[in-house]
Amino acid sequence: MSKMWHHDQPVDGILHVKINREDRPVNALSRSALEELAYLLDHIRSQSDISGVIFSSGKPGNFIAGADVTELKDLTSKQAAKEISVFGQRVFQQLEDFPVPTVALISGSCLGGGLEFALACRYRIADDSPKTLLAVPEVKLGLIPGWGGTVRLPRLIGVMNALPMILTGKMLNGFQARSKGLVHDAVPHEALELVGRKILAHCQQFKSPTALFRKRKRPLFQRIVDQVGPVRNFVLGQAEKQVLSKTHGHYPAPIAAIQCLRDGLATSRTNAFEIEAEAISGLSESPVTTELMRLFFLQEDCKKPPESLNVSVEPQSIQQAAVIGAGAMGAGIALLMAKKGVWTRLKDIKPEFVSNGMKIIHDLVSGDVKRRRTTKIEAMQALDHLSPTTDYRGIKNADIVIEAVIEEPEIKRQVFTELAAATGPKTVLATNTSSLLVTEIASGIPHPERIVGLHFFNPPHQMPLVEVITTDQSSPEALATTLALVKRIGKTPVVVSDCAGFLVNRLLAPYMNEAGFLLAEVEDAMEIEKAAIDFGFPMGPLKLTDLVGINVAAHVAENMHAAYGDRMEPAPLWGALKELASENKKGQFRLVKKKKKKRFLNSAVSRAVKNLGSSPGVNLSREKIIQRLVFPVINEAARCLEEGVVQSADEIDLAMVFGTGFAPFRGGPMNYAETIGISKVVEVLDELAETAPRFTPCDALREFAKREHGFHTKPKQDLESVSH
Repeated sequence: MSKMWHHDQPVDGILHVKINREDRPVNALSRSALEELAYLLDHIRSQSDISGVIFSSGKPGNFIAGADVTELKDLTSKQAAKEISVFGQRVFQQLEDFPVPTVALISGSCLGGGLEFALACRYRIADDSPKTLLAVPEVKLGLIPGWGGTVRLPRLIGVMNALPMILTGKMLNGFQARSKGLVHDAVPHEALELVGRKILAHCQQFKSPTALFRKRKRPLFQRIVDQVGPVRNFVLGQAEKQVLSKTHGHYPAPIAAIQCLRDGLATSRTNAFEIEAEAISGLSESPVTTELMRLFFLQEDCKKPPESLNVSVEPQSIQQAAVIGAGAMGAGIALLMAKKGVWTRLKDIKPEFVSNGMKIIHDLVSGDVKRRRTTKIEAMQALDHLSPTTDYRGIKNADIVIEAVIEEPEIKRQVFTELAAATGPKTVLATNTSSLLVTEIASGIPHPERIVGLHFFNPPHQMPLVEVITTDQSSPEALATTLALVKRIGKTPVVVSDCAGFLVNRLLAPYMNEAGFLLAEVEDAMEIEKAAIDFGFPMGPLKLTDLVGINVAAHVAENMHAAYGDRMEPAPLWGALKELASENKKGQFRLVKKKKKKRFLNSAVSRAVKNLGSSPGVNLSREKIIQRLVFPVINEAARCLEEGVVQSADEIDLAMVFGTGFAPFRGGPMNYAETIGISKVVEVLDELAETAPRFTPCDALREFAKREHGFHTKPKQDLESVSH
């Protein structure tokens, strides 16, 4: 059994325990690790010469990252889930009841069970590193904190502070944690152990170290919420309404968490622990939990190089990079790399363009400092790793260069011609394009084997997905370097073969296009939005169109039509709206307007519909609207799978959830199709195709409907088969 808790002999009565799990790159709490902790506590209790215990991590940048993911499979059984919860609660109660003071020195990620462990320690000190983040993110897996988090957290920092952490997985850095009362202090990393020993020395001398900490008193209303049951229940009721408004009841974990707080704070701690364990037991059988866990494991798997790739590149080996194009996208990409210690040149053709790009970067960095997501020192270090320029000097030895200029083929080819002459033969050249074929951009460029595509989603500092596009000529070395960079900047890569729209935009195109057809038919356009949101999308297709811009949406529709023919023929309305947008003084207008919290269709859109000779008046159920919006996506996804655009249906699901916000609780479009039955999708599409041929099911979809395992060549990977 691999050890996790390491210690030598006590010094001056203080035992220093290093948390360093030997068989994992990060510290994670497994059943055996909890058993080892329980044994250690029993051992320390029997030693009369120990007057205090310090816990700190032996892994830089990681305190305890939470529960061991390999054991999350046990949560598929109600009994096993409750047993794990009760066992963890019991061990941490042992820690909380320990006869001598305990101090958790928190440096790096302190998440889930890691934070619940720290809550059971008597004192908590965090450092000021931006990598130090405290959170209980279990809700993102369809769960709630199950080792005492719903009991200790609200009692420590108050209900008002605990709610956003438990319901959304909100992360706090050291300073934020101190302001909420979650930790006793936040200090420079170098001072952590000194402060920990000082606390225990004060405990030995004065019984309590309270003189070391500034007393913080929560605002009056927060104290009233904590102390007055009816007020607390009112606040929790309002929180429940907000959760239901945002999730439409699709996610049971936040509601279960609120119920735990409601019931647990009205009873004894012993009963509260039992309530928490029962909630964990109930959530373990939820299909939502199953799908969210599946997506989590898929995300972890995508961070590993493909098994077929025989070349390995370590992320830390990438030292120098460059970005060509200092617009919002290029500036954002450059900052991502600079933050991770990559020396990055940001180039554009004019000084004012470069200056604007650096302003974007400074604004982003200033925002991070203001929100205490990073320290001033870390911000300065990131800026120091950036070099603005208007020429190609200094990039000959770059490991990778990312082109992020406008979506014009000739301009991109010109840039790549210049890059081929300015860089070394081993420098990987990547194009950040959303719609152009990488093969065409690379045409005629020397050493095309080093050219790949890197499709970042906007805004790059927020969107987690990056499509890595390979051509028939891309070398394994170029792909390995690109994947290493994506991993280094903390993004999730999906490897995609070169085709128009790649994967995400190709699948999103029929969804967006069908919204244009529906607009010209349905009586109430807002039903389109409501149907999409009820289904689980973060926003409807009309608002999404407003977000990307009508001109861009129409342009993408034209490109997809040119690439894929009649099945992606643009809805006539998009052309009419593009003309209206061009005539508008601001160059655009919104499809949907908002007044007094009510959304309604722009009258200009209604006029455009009438000018096309359409007479909206059809009343479609939301189910029918979703079938028209989503089933063509599944149809196109089947084509992508058959063509080998990606290697698996799981990758399609992951890309659509992370790239478009496709309802995570449904597991992605492929999983959703298998849930309702692929044959059902074919049947509905056949019916729709009788009046609109664009809906015709492809041969690949019909074939998948006949297969025993649907879109998978074998049964879907269950949680037991996942190994990390």
